[in-house]
Amino acid sequence: MNRGASSLKTMRWTFETWIYSVLVQVLLVGIIILVEAVMEWGSMSVQVERRLFNVDEYYRLAEVGILHEHDRVELIEGEILRMSPIGSRHTSSVKRLNKVLSPKLDGLATLGVQDPIRLDEYSEPQPDISVLKLRDDLYSERHPMPEDVLLLIEVSDSSLDYDRNVKVPLYARAGIPEVWLAILAQDHVEAYSSPVNGSYQDVRIVRRGESLSPEMLPSVVVSAEEILK
Repeated sequence: MNRGASSLKTMRWTFETWIYSVLVQVLLVGIIILVEAVMEWGSMSVQVERRLFNVDEYYRLAEVGILHEHDRVELIEGEILRMSPIGSRHTSSVKRLNKVLSPKLDGLATLGVQDPIRLDEYSEPQPDISVLKLRDDLYSERHPMPEDVLLLIEVSDSSLDYDRNVKVPLYARAGIPEVWLAILAQDHVEAYSSPVNGSYQDVRIVRRGESLSPEMLPSVVVSAEEILK
């Protein structure tokens, strides 16, 4: 009788242990499924919550006071990005370019300084210098668009990575015919031209002692010293 009770007790213990083991495994599988579902939902929620702005919405943010006139931001592919602070050498270089280019372009093109260029519905950068086709209204009716641009110049100091890896490709995709990147720290100018399928086919490095001319305005000659000094 004792043996039978002991055997029954052992069987009951073994059965309960098996049930417990199964329940633990089921619980673990449930936890894994729940964690994966939460992670997937979190990934999806990030994508859903990302908000891109078009140009009209961008200007409405200014109209209602969310953005202000002196905020250093620009609209790049639907995102409002804060621009790097402008150092004194950067500021000086932009002023010098304006002074150098103004007489050279007189009667040939319109010169813009840190003015917006509407590349498309979701991008409106503000290059340091824009050389534009002549218009009688001086672009009072609308901001310049890619077809109006002859040349863009970006002065790169602390913003080199952003200018080279974000803005230059953006300009290429928009079909801007030529971009000059004045890289102050490296003391040279990178000239990008011939955009094809969203990238510039020709890249030229211009150093001190050399000069360059916009492809759309070959009579205009600018030395590297005039850009970099």
